[in-house]
Amino acid sequence: MTVKRLLLILYVAGASLLLGGCRGQLASGHRDMEHLRPVQTVGLDAEGETVILSVSSGIGPDGAAPLVMTAAASGIETAAARLQDWSPEDELFFAHVRYILLGESMVGGDRIDRVLDWVERSPAMRMDTPLILVKGRAEEAVSGSLGEATDVTERLGSLERERVSQGESLPTLRQTAGSLLERGWALCLAAELYPDEGTNLTEAENGVAIVPAGLALLRREEGRDVADTVWLTKNESMGAALLTRTVTGAKVTAGDSALEILRSGVRISGLWSGDGALTGVYIRCRLTAGVLERGGEEDDDAVTAVLEEAAAGWLLEAAARAQALGCDFLGLEDAVLKNAPRGASVAWDEVFPTLPVTAAVTAEIGSGYDLAG
Repeated sequence: MTVKRLLLILYVAGASLLLGGCRGQLASGHRDMEHLRPVQTVGLDAEGETVILSVSSGIGPDGAAPLVMTAAASGIETAAARLQDWSPEDELFFAHVRYILLGESMVGGDRIDRVLDWVERSPAMRMDTPLILVKGRAEEAVSGSLGEATDVTERLGSLERERVSQGESLPTLRQTAGSLLERGWALCLAAELYPDEGTNLTEAENGVAIVPAGLALLRREEGRDVADTVWLTKNESMGAALLTRTVTGAKVTAGDSALEILRSGVRISGLWSGDGALTGVYIRCRLTAGVLERGGEEDDDAVTAVLEEAAAGWLLEAAARAQALGCDFLGLEDAVLKNAPRGASVAWDEVFPTLPVTAAVTAEIGSGYDLAG
């Protein structure tokens, strides 16, 4: 089966996938539930042709420590079977997986397609499971986040709640497959690992904390069945967020002040010559922010000016990265051509990498939101 055909199946056959998940759950109903251990987080890495599968059951309802296991094999299904064999007492149950983490080594070449294929073929796994790309090893995130009162699933749950509070859900496997199929690229949530001295591991001095790291761009070159990954910087990720959705709740800094963006909006338009030629892209952005902590003697006017300059930089950095990659993951083409002059003809792929982009930001500090008093 070709990769394109596989992606088409994953994206279009949503109903059959949901039914497949139901079949897995119904079949599991005949087992003794006391001996089922639901897997809540799955991590995948690669070393050459070897796949490393890590799983965590999450903290039990009675506060029991999570079961964390890792197996290496030539394929994901073989590694999963080994975990089943090694499970001390319970049978691993994959119908309730809440998160799938892919380490850096697992998102290059055809490996992302192997993950999609594994989930699609599984009678229990779901394509609407959130997908997170990890800078580093997913195995370290799964096993290193184990502490006395928390584990990787709890930490990812906190990350998801923060994302939802900002008006955005976590991208899923289905959305990733669909975007790769339709556009040749997909924006995914990125995370990274930091040492965490508060996890109190039993077999290591310190654990790791998994924290948001902006966005990562999965892209597939035309005519090739492989993908590579571009990790966007913090500024590029913020610019991409402003350009592709309404941002609310995001924490940013302006000078020495800490702010929270309450509302955002952008308007993208093309700049046209008299003869209908596209000469540039103009981005207009409006922001309302609240002050979480005011730095020094900065007043609202000073904070506003710094925020406007910083936000314009975020937008331009995101646009510059898209142009350098020759990949319009910001949707600029659709916005520009929607209001093109009658009769205008633009070879977007040819002009986009060198097209001048300008940005202007108008910001205001929301009244009554200054928590610093």
